[in-house]
Amino acid sequence: MPENTEQPAVVMFMSVDLAGSTAFKSQAQGDGEGPEWLEAFEAFFREVPLIMMGQIAAAFAQEEEVPRTGVWKVIGDEIIFIAHPNSVREAQLLTVAFYHTVVNYDRKIFERWPLRIKGCIWAAQISHRNRKIEIPEMLGADTNQAYEDYLGPDVDTGFRLAACGGRGQVIISSNLVQLLAGIEKSKGMQFHYVGRKVLKGVYSGRPYPLFLMTIADQMPETWEWEPEDDKGLEQLRKNAPMAPEEILDFLARIRNYLNHMCHSGIEWLKF
Repeated sequence: MPENTEQPAVVMFMSVDLAGSTAFKSQAQGDGEGPEWLEAFEAFFREVPLIMMGQIAAAFAQEEEVPRTGVWKVIGDEIIFIAHPNSVREAQLLTVAFYHTVVNYDRKIFERWPLRIKGCIWAAQISHRNRKIEIPEMLGADTNQAYEDYLGPDVDTGFRLAACGGRGQVIISSNLVQLLAGIEKSKGMQFHYVGRKVLKGVYSGRPYPLFLMTIADQMPETWEWEPEDDKGLEQLRKNAPMAPEEILDFLARIRNYLNHMCHSGIEWLKF
């Protein structure tokens, strides 16, 4: 493996995915020149990046710089943004902007079509555990540069974790929870522990802790007819966030166990 000569950095990934899209496509075929569902998907791919950039601009209005952010991948009905924060505060503001994007657009799209969205946000330390690679055969956002991709266990975790979130909810990786829970000024962020689940290829087969994030004065819409076994929604209805000091102790015990017993090499995010 080539030597990694880059300075360690934190990269954040933010996924916005349409929920119920397959059923909607089957039901909204229409009888005109094109399927009725096409308008909804065109709106989704056009509007979400604009709203995300607007929320980032609002979150960083009082800051001197805005971290580099853009669309990283589009996979099916999912848009994944990538951001390069330079500090814990920037990571916090990006998380706030993403949360507002998901909650506001979930409400907006449901007003027009029987669709919802769900969000997942995670982060990776680019060091010995996760790596950035360049693919010269593909052009990046700057056509004079090669396409950049990111590989590693913490990058992969997000793709597994995203499937655990529910409609209108934002699920967040444990390493990002650990980083943000330790900030004295929380900006209203709160974290709900909603159980654990084995994610394929993650934590050596041990269960992964599932956290939903909310902001106290902007809770996501909840619907009484959602499935009763939706643990995340149940916790949001109860408004039962976990205390920051409990989160830090809980995640420290998990990391220590996995690193000792499974040699997992789990590391906290740091700038």
